[in-house]
Amino acid sequence: MLVLAILLFVVPYLIPLGRGQASVPREALVRDNGRFLDVDGASIYVEEDNPEASGPTIVLIHGFGGSTFSWRHNARFFAEHGYRVVSLDLKGFGLSHKEFGSDHSHPAQAELVAEVLTQLVVEQAYVVGHSMGTSVMLHLAHLYPQRVLGLISVSGAVGVQERSSALGTILRFPPFKRWGEVFLSRYATRERVRAILESAYYRDVVTEEVFDGYYNRIVAGRWSGSLLAMTRDMRRSAVTFALEGLDFPTLIIWGEHDTWISRTSIDRWRDRLPGASFHIMPGVGHLPMEEDPDQFNGMVLEFLESLRE
Repeated sequence: MLVLAILLFVVPYLIPLGRGQASVPREALVRDNGRFLDVDGASIYVEEDNPEASGPTIVLIHGFGGSTFSWRHNARFFAEHGYRVVSLDLKGFGLSHKEFGSDHSHPAQAELVAEVLTQLVVEQAYVVGHSMGTSVMLHLAHLYPQRVLGLISVSGAVGVQERSSALGTILRFPPFKRWGEVFLSRYATRERVRAILESAYYRDVVTEEVFDGYYNRIVAGRWSGSLLAMTRDMRRSAVTFALEGLDFPTLIIWGEHDTWISRTSIDRWRDRLPGASFHIMPGVGHLPMEEDPDQFNGMVLEFLESLRE
């Protein structure tokens, strides 16, 4: 028993963490239109394109492992068409605040987005959510319906059933949290992260520049603690409220070759949104906005312009 106790409670603190860290300082990744906002003590990275626009605002919410970098082919396009565009790194992602102690559930992320909009003096916006960002977007629409003009889901990853998580409970115990950090920091090598990233695309678009753009943001800061916190808080991220009550104009986009989110998983929730139209983008996988930005931007712009007629 003593040996087991030492193994579980002492050994993880004797093993150094892996060396998965960004190859450039965080400051070098901040764009000219980017800045940090203080949201309840957390530093949240935000980018704005066309901030003085008189037209509506579009808010871009990335998916799991994503960041403002995910919208590099899209934000400026919509800004050039008269929209004010706000993109942000959610807590635990990109250049934003990363640590184990705070709430990383999707309702908490939705509250964060709402506070960012408040600080930017944005009363209402069209909201775009990619993958996990769709779940955050739906929580935002549920909590703050008065702030939403319309919804655009891209390869939406939406859990509609609350599930108990033994792992989430275990991670609340410090030695097991430390074991998790040891594992993640040693598992997330550049090679493994690249393989995971490439599996999300159908087209061969992962150049060294694209990979570095993702990797340097993924491993910035105390990323392993945040990733464990997301696992801990996963149970509270399910969309358990009535989607039928979200009566907004809604565009749902799914890539026909998406191997991360199946058509079946989209069908579980899309028909429950009363104002939803569904479009399959041909020739793309899980990241349509990156794999075929021209098609994606045109489809979204057509949807937005139709709402302004």
